[in-house]
Amino acid sequence: MKLHTISINNLKRRKAKMAFLTIGLMVGIATIVSLVTLTRSMSSDIEKKMDEFGANILITPSSNALSMNYGGISLGGVAFDQREILEKDLAQIKTIANHMNVSAVAPKVLGGVKVGNHDVMLVGVNFDSELKMKQWWQIFGEA
Repeated sequence: MKLHTISINNLKRRKAKMAFLTIGLMVGIATIVSLVTLTRSMSSDIEKKMDEFGANILITPSSNALSMNYGGISLGGVAFDQREILEKDLAQIKTIANHMNVSAVAPKVLGGVKVGNHDVMLVGVNFDSELKMKQWWQIFGEA
């Protein structure tokens, strides 16, 4: 008798043991595959949600502000001596620590302008860099 015939004869005699062993292996493998799939799915979902939170580094121009209150009641604040970040200053972003982690620079223009006799607000963005940062935006129509 050879070793493989002994093992085959042993499996033929103990059919219930072989069935339980096979079922146990199948359940174990299915559990591992399910957990790996679930972990990968959750990881990609968390990454997508973290991207939707937006930037974690925000650079704004410096300004001096004075908060006003009277008798413990806040009356708002007044900002003065506001400065602007010029486009030539954007190159300095590459000098900050961990600048390799900066995925996009998305400058914005925000200010008041006079159109005719009306004061209106001017808002502008660079859409290419904004879409890189805000991937959940959907653009409809044409320009």
